[in-house]
Amino acid sequence: MKRLSILLLVVMVSLSSCTTNQENEIAKKNASYLFQPKPLDDEWNRWLVGEWKVVSGESDWLADESGNTVEIDVDEEGTSGFKVEFGLNGQFLIMRGSVGEMTDEQKKQVKEAFKETTNASDEDLERFVSMPYKSLQIQTIDPKTGERIGYFFDSQRCIAKGTGRLEGNKEIMEWEWSGTGQGVRSVGIIEKISDNKFTGIHKYTLPNGDKMEEKIEMTRIAK
Repeated sequence: MKRLSILLLVVMVSLSSCTTNQENEIAKKNASYLFQPKPLDDEWNRWLVGEWKVVSGESDWLADESGNTVEIDVDEEGTSGFKVEFGLNGQFLIMRGSVGEMTDEQKKQVKEAFKETTNASDEDLERFVSMPYKSLQIQTIDPKTGERIGYFFDSQRCIAKGTGRLEGNKEIMEWEWSGTGQGVRSVGIIEKISDNKFTGIHKYTLPNGDKMEEKIEMTRIAK
C-alpha cells in the first residue's frame, strides 16, 4: 500500500509537471504579442491621424414634417470636426470631436425636434443648445484577434463600446450605448475617399425600434 501511494504521488507530480510545461509553452507563444505590443502602425490609423472638419452633412434626427432629412449647415470657420492623434506610447488612437456654435435657426430646429421626441423641459432644451457639444473616442486593435475596439464618451454623458473591422477602404464599427444613450445600438462606417477626404455614415436603432441616420463629409485641415 505504501508503494502504491508513492507511485500515485509520482504519477500526479509528473502529470502536473507536464501540464505546467504545456501552459508555459502557450504563455511563451502569447507573450510575444501580449507583452508590450508594438505601437499602432497600420496604414489606416496613420492616415486618420490629423485634424478634420465637417464640410457637409445631413441628419434625420432633424427631419421635417414630411420626414425628409435636413441638411446640416456648416460654419465657415470649420469649427465642427475632430482631431485625431496617437496616445499612450502609440498604443491607442485618441479622437476629440467638437461642434461649433449653432445659429439661431439651428437652435430652433433642434429644440423643436427634441420637443416632439423627448420629455425635456424648455429649460433643459435651452441649456442643451447653448452648450458646445464635445466628444472623446479612444480606439485600439486587439493584439490577439486584430479586431478594432473603441470607447466613446460625450458631453451629454453618453457612453458607447464598439467593435469593428476594416473592409477595403471602409472601417465598420458596431456600437452599444449606455449612460444617457442606454439601449441604443448603432453602426458607424467611415469610407476613405482620398488622403484628405472621407465620408461617415452612422445608423442608429433606438430602444423603441425607430431608426435614424446621419451622414457627413470630412476634409483634412491643411497643416
